[in-house]
Amino acid sequence: MEHKKYLILWSLSLLFLLSSGCSLVPREKEVIVQTVEVEKQIPLQLQPKPLQFNDAYWHVVTEANFDEFIEKFKKENGNAWVFYALSVRSYESMALNLAELKRYIEQQKQIIVYYEEAVKPKQPSVKIDEKTQKEKSKFLQKIYNKIKPKKEVKEETEEVTDGTVQ
Repeated sequence: MEHKKYLILWSLSLLFLLSSGCSLVPREKEVIVQTVEVEKQIPLQLQPKPLQFNDAYWHVVTEANFDEFIEKFKKENGNAWVFYALSVRSYESMALNLAELKRYIEQQKQIIVYYEEAVKPKQPSVKIDEKTQKEKSKFLQKIYNKIKPKKEVKEETEEVTDGTVQ
């Protein structure tokens, strides 16, 4: 009989454990997801070394000044000489090409400046000039003077009390 009581007790405790499931085990903590904006720290690169062009000299030679030019050129540069001839139309094309190259470089500079500004660390947008700061300080001082407790001048007399509270 006693054996039967233990068996019933064990059965009931086993039934209790199975029916309670995992309720006796502490639950997992709730995970809270927060989105935090992180500013990217992209280092700015140094600008490239500026261009340094060599001087180029242009001589305009026509039939009228050809002989004079040859003599002057031989004096300055020696007997060996070579001509590179351009037509007026080719010279205009070369000038337009250089202007196009200049435009392209300027646009690239603007794009670089745009991206440099985009990755630059953000600074406070409100800047207070010195005059405004002084006016603000004066205004705050006036307010402080009006609200600060005034010091009373105490006379140097001794108060004699009898120890009772009024």
